[in-house]
Parts: sequence; C-alpha cells; structure tokens
Amino acid sequence: MTITRRQALGTGAGMLMATLAGKSLAQAYPDKPVRIIVANPPGSGLDADSRFWAAGLAAQLGQSVFIDNRPGGATTIGTALAAKAAPDGYTLLIGIPSSLCYMSELYTKLPYKPTDFDAISQLTSLRSVLVAHPGLPVSTASELVALAKARPGTIPAGTLGIGTFQHLLGEWFGAITGTGYQFVPYNTTSPYVALLAGETQVMFDALAASMSNIRAGKLKALAVTGKGRHPLLPNVPTLEELGIGDYDASTWFGLLAPAGTPKAVLDRLAAACAALARKPEVIQRYHEYGGEPVGSTPPEFAAYIRAERAKWIPVVRRSGIKLELT
Repeated sequence: MTITRRQALGTGAGMLMATLAGKSLAQAYPDKPVRIIVANPPGSGLDADSRFWAAGLAAQLGQSVFIDNRPGGATTIGTALAAKAAPDGYTLLIGIPSSLCYMSELYTKLPYKPTDFDAISQLTSLRSVLVAHPGLPVSTASELVALAKARPGTIPAGTLGIGTFQHLLGEWFGAITGTGYQFVPYNTTSPYVALLAGETQVMFDALAASMSNIRAGKLKALAVTGKGRHPLLPNVPTLEELGIGDYDASTWFGLLAPAGTPKAVLDRLAAACAALARKPEVIQRYHEYGGEPVGSTPPEFAAYIRAERAKWIPVVRRSGIKLELT
C-alpha cells in the first residue's frame, strides 16, 4: 500500500467519523431546554411572534423552548448577551434588521459585531407600506412626492425614534424621490397615535403594524413595497408601479446562534423552522396581516443578511446619522 493510498483512506475515514459525529450530535440535540433571547420588551409585537415560534419549535424538537426578554440599549443589551453565550445551541437570538444590518453604522460603539452570530433561519418577511392621515390631500405615493416637493421638509412623518426602521424607510424614500420630510421621533410614545390624531401626516412602516387602521379607514395606504400588489390591499399600487423603483424594503426576523455553533445543531434547528413555516396555520397567521413565513436554510439566511447589509448601510451613510448608546 502506498503512502498516497494510506493518506486517502485516512482522509476518508476522518470524513466518515466527522459525518457520523455530526449525525449523532443532531440526534441528541436538544437534551435540555433551549433559551431564545428577544431584545424587546414583553408584550411587544416581536415578543408575541417569538413566543409563537418558540411554542412551535418546542413541539418540533420535543424539548422546552422559552423566551428570555432582555430589552434596553436600543436592543444591544439582549443582542450582546446572546453574542457572548456558549455556542452550543442552547442560547439563541431573535435577530432583526437593525441589530444585524445597520446598527454597526448608526452607533460608534457596539458591544457586539454582526459576525458574532451564525445564521439559522429567516422566520418571517413583512412587506412595507406608506400610510397617510386621511386629511392629507394625496391618494398615492406619486401625489405625496409632488406635495413634498412643493412643501420641502415640512410634511411631518412619525417614527419610533431616530435611526429606527420607520425613520430609515423615510430617509431612503426621500433619497430616491428627491424629497425631504420632518421626521418626528416619538420614542416611548406611539407614532401611530400621533398619526391617527393628525399630529403627523405620513409614516413609513411594516404593513402588519398599520393593517388594522387601514382596514378601519383610519389611515390611507398610498403604496406598498414588493414586486406585485399585496392580496390584502389589491387596490393599492406598488411603488414600482408608480415609477418609484429600487425601494424593495421589508422587515423581517430570524433565528441566530452564537458564532461557532456546530453545523449539525444549526441544521437541526433550521429544519424545525422550515417545517413550521410550511404548516397551513402558520401561513394563515401571517397572511392575515400582510406577512409570510420563510423557514430558510442557514446558508440562505446568511446570504440574505449580507444582501440586507449591502442595501441598508448606504441608506444610513447617506443620512449622516450617528448615535451614542446611553
């Protein structure tokens, strides 16, 4: 037997052992409760959705899965805690666009890096909508652009704070349409209450957050993002239809693990997420308010995060926003 053949057989045996070890690990995992950190407070929309997925994962995995809310520091407290956890699959994170895609550009110092996490699965995708108070004399996004050009920088747009998703959606819209808005940060109070009361006149947000008020006629939907009209709003044009392209902005959340988590564990969790995303009751839940479950693989979710970073980082840089953590 030549050395080359011995090396080849040794390499093959090593690969076989690694494969068997990975299968054994996947079969044994999880053998104790799994914690999912949510960097938002109890009772928030993200918290409710996270608990829904945690319950479904518990059924899929045959093990307890519980939510650990760690709000504060613009989501950095919980995110940093997850980044520092042992990479064994027993502490996970619900990741959102801000924590993974643009916080590193907004804040001069963060207690974690996006590379501190391994992608598991994108759980949901929620399309965005441009809404207006009924008293604003526009019916489409094109009419809003014309009005904003006639009244530069004076139309008030509510946000949950400087650098939040609503704010950056508005900054991006303004950049591609050549318009400016008076962004009003409400922080702990609701920008939706202000919009309904007429204190502000427009808002850029996830469709799910505005759907109930659109249905009730309390807000006007001017346009939706995406490649086709949304089935919940068949009479509302897309921004693409109106000639406002390059604005495919959606929000989403997904499951992540500390970097270095074994691939077999990531794959086991991703398979459980995909199985949940295919369930009719899960699909129905999200379709009712404008979203859809995804259930992607770890490589697919990692590629999606990279694409989202490439999209959002230029938006933040154009805005010139720089924040400090307090």
